[in-house]
Amino acid sequence: MRESSNRKSAARPLDTVIGEAVRTGRKGAGKTLTELSEASGVSTAMISKIERGQVSGSIATLQALAEAIGVPIINFFAETVEHREISFVRSGEGIAVERWGSTYGHAYKMIGRAVSDGIEFETFLITLNTSAGGEPVFQHTGVEFIRVEKGSMTYRCGDRTFLLAPGDSLTLESEVPHGPVALKSPEVVFLTVIAKTKK
Repeated sequence: MRESSNRKSAARPLDTVIGEAVRTGRKGAGKTLTELSEASGVSTAMISKIERGQVSGSIATLQALAEAIGVPIINFFAETVEHREISFVRSGEGIAVERWGSTYGHAYKMIGRAVSDGIEFETFLITLNTSAGGEPVFQHTGVEFIRVEKGSMTYRCGDRTFLLAPGDSLTLESEVPHGPVALKSPEVVFLTVIAKTKK
C-alpha cells in the first residue's frame, strides 16, 4: 500500500517514450540493432532513430519491431498511460497501526489507502474484544462507512444507537461523535472506510 502517481510520460515527447520502450524491449530480448533489423526488416538506422526518439515509427514499423522482439505492440505505449494509485492486500494481511481509542480493545489493520484529487481514502479492518472497557468516542473530519463482518455490537452515532450484526452497515459524517457502546459478542470484526479532504 503505497502512494504512486506516474505522470512523467505526459511531460515527455511521445517519440521519446516509445523509443525507450523499443530499446528496453530489444535489450530484454537480448538482440543487437543488427539482429533486430534482420528479424523485423526495419533498417538499423531507422531502429536507432526510433530508439533515440528522433523519428516517429509508423504503426506497421512498430508492429514489425514488436513481433521481432516477441512482445505485443501495446508494450511500446504502456508508459503513455497514466498510472493510478492501487492498493492490493491479500486475505489476512495488512498493516497493523495504532490509533487513539484502544481503550476498548481496538486492533486496527490498514488494508487500503489512496490519495487522489485532494481526497484521502483509508480502509481499516478493526477487531474489538471485551478484554478492555470504556466507550471511546471518535470525532474527525470526513465521512465514514462501517460494515460488521463478525459478531455484533451497539454503536452510537450522535444521539442515536444502532445494533449492528454481521452484514449490517452504517454510513455517517465523521464529525458527529461516534463509537461502540457495548459488544454483544466476545469479539467484533468490522470494516471501516474513511474518506476526507487531504490537508
